[in-house]
Amino acid sequence: MATTQTWAPQPGNGEPPADGTGGSRRRRWPWRRRIMLPLGALVAAAVVALTVLAGIYQPVRFGDAGGGAFPGLPAGTGLRAVNTFGGAMGETYVPPQRGVFTLTESIANTGPLTVTILAVSILSPHAQADGVAPWPLTPAGTVRWMRPAYTGPHQHIASTGGSFATSVSLAPGEFMYVGIPLRMSGRCYDPGSWTGGDVFYVKERFLFFTHWVPVLVQSPWILHAPADPGNGSPRPASQPVQEPAKDLGC
Repeated sequence: MATTQTWAPQPGNGEPPADGTGGSRRRRWPWRRRIMLPLGALVAAAVVALTVLAGIYQPVRFGDAGGGAFPGLPAGTGLRAVNTFGGAMGETYVPPQRGVFTLTESIANTGPLTVTILAVSILSPHAQADGVAPWPLTPAGTVRWMRPAYTGPHQHIASTGGSFATSVSLAPGEFMYVGIPLRMSGRCYDPGSWTGGDVFYVKERFLFFTHWVPVLVQSPWILHAPADPGNGSPRPASQPVQEPAKDLGC
């Protein structure tokens, strides 16, 4: 006996779906879009926020220590702390001199992430770029760094150091000394005029961002204003400052 089979009408070309899931797959795509679009926007916003924070992350500060000789750099003549009465931090007095001397300062990373130190200078970025002769102090050599490391309880301190010819990492909470070799800008000095400074500059890198950061010292340095022959009443820079003021020429 012949068997007859009938097919129910099918949408489209009348062929049955291969696995019966085509319609449900099409219905799920709008939900994925609704989820992915806001998620993508959140990710993009997070990337922008992190980029902005990375661009302004500047954790380098003064390391709360300074002064004294720096190993391997010229100490100069007569540098000493003054105006320290009453427990005051005072200043670092730099007597007139024509040779190279070194200011020893320190920096520390006060942030939660590591930065890379690329350079240290007594000159601001603007002063470095404008080409004008520095005053009252001018760089006189390669700045060096030194990082003390305790070798154990009640033991001596061993130090590591080098120059900023290569970059140096500074981890959170780490501290290092920097030795900045300098020279007075003039061959003479004005015995009736004082000048000085209280800031140096550190070039730091975090991720792909680089900044020059001003570092304010606790003990500013002071000196008689350098001068050139014929400007006011200059003295030779090697003349002791205690002598009576008079025009000695240069």
